[in-house]
Amino acid sequence: MSLLQAWLLVGVPGLVVVAGLFVGRSRTRALIGYAVLLLLIAFFVTIPGGGYSAALVGLVGVVFVATGRGTRLDERYAEHHEERRRYTTAAAEDSA
Repeated sequence: MSLLQAWLLVGVPGLVVVAGLFVGRSRTRALIGYAVLLLLIAFFVTIPGGGYSAALVGLVGVVFVATGRGTRLDERYAEHHEERRRYTTAAAEDSA
C-alpha cells in the first residue's frame, strides 16, 4: 500500500472520526479520540515512508492535549446550553 492510498483509505477517515469525537467536552469521547490517534500513528509508522505522516497525526494529538481536551480543564468549562438562563420559563414565571 502506498502512502497516498494509506491516507485516502485510513488517514483521512480516521482524522474525521477523531474530529467528531473531540466535538463537545466529553471526557470519555476524548479518551477514545486519543486511542484512535494512537492507532493512526501506529498504522502510519508501519507504512514505508510514513514517518512524517505519523508525526503529523501526532501533532494533531498534541494540539488537542494543549487545548485541554479530555483533561480537568474540560470539567471547569461550561457548554453554552449550561450557561443559558435568559430564555428559560423560570424567569418568565418569576416576573408574572
